[in-house]
Amino acid sequence: MDIYTFSKRVALAAFLVLLIGAGFYLLGNNLYFFLLVFAGILLSVLFCGMTDWITNKMHIKRGISLTLSVLFFFGILVGAFILLAPTVNEQVQEMKQTIPQSLNQVEEWLSDREWGEKVINQIPDDVSTAVPEGGDIASKVGGVFSSTISFLADLAIVIITALFFASSPKLYTEGFAKLFPKRKRYRVLEVLDKCYKTLKLWLVGMLSAMAVIGVSTAIGYSLIGLPMALALGFIAFLLAFVPNIGPWLAGIPAVLVGLTEGSQVALYVILVYGGIQLIESYVITPIIFQKTVDLPPALLLFVQVLFGILQGGLGLLMAAPLLAVVMVLVNELYIKDVLEKPTDQEAAAATSRG
Repeated sequence: MDIYTFSKRVALAAFLVLLIGAGFYLLGNNLYFFLLVFAGILLSVLFCGMTDWITNKMHIKRGISLTLSVLFFFGILVGAFILLAPTVNEQVQEMKQTIPQSLNQVEEWLSDREWGEKVINQIPDDVSTAVPEGGDIASKVGGVFSSTISFLADLAIVIITALFFASSPKLYTEGFAKLFPKRKRYRVLEVLDKCYKTLKLWLVGMLSAMAVIGVSTAIGYSLIGLPMALALGFIAFLLAFVPNIGPWLAGIPAVLVGLTEGSQVALYVILVYGGIQLIESYVITPIIFQKTVDLPPALLLFVQVLFGILQGGLGLLMAAPLLAVVMVLVNELYIKDVLEKPTDQEAAAATSRG
């Protein structure tokens, strides 16, 4: 190897290292923005899946199918809001009064035990500082208003991004593939298609699991006579989108509401919700997700905690689908294309045997 070729390879390696370093730097400092874009991609995958299904079934133009898909999606959301919002809102208001009563019962239960008194002693008696006074109220209201505007802006970014991606998916996938050498473009498109199919199946599976959990939880709570069963089922439905962590969070308000009806009802709540989660974990999830990426629970929990610490709620929501995509990329681009790629001698031997 001459000095020119060696210098060229060193320069190329240095450029790649700097490029990767710059990528990690931009990702670390703009992670929230990238998660918003990924959320838009995830929503666009849902739109594209619905659009493809309508196009195949009705044999109409893709633009019309996309319009029907978007109208159907938002129509379902608006319809569910109109039907459920009054009841859920009423039950949530009741829950705001019920849960403090449950906390008082928990405090009384702890006070009867020696170790419980130590826990209670750690809680400050004067909680008046938690209530804002005077000018602090204006700042709190201003903060809530600012947070609401920020949330609506983020939601608009996600929806607009999804509509752009869903309207012309080939424009973006083929444009991305052109950043690579010609001999690699087909493989890049193949991996992108694999990522799309994985996200689509993951979404279908997750939405199906969420519906089963929400409906079964509401029915189970109603059968044992738990108040506010619809609101608690709706909470379980929403939090089911966050694997591992969401189900635990959804069970806490249900147990607190059950305590207001008595310890026996609280025990029934634990048994019902625990049974639903066991069935979901060992029956529903394996059946629904058998054709998608099998996310290792420990790795998923680690990624959820990491993204939750870095970016809060959005990071927690996007952790599972993002991990699914990363696993596809690792499997396709590293395991298959690097570790399991046959050498020239193995390829020649396979060709001669064929």
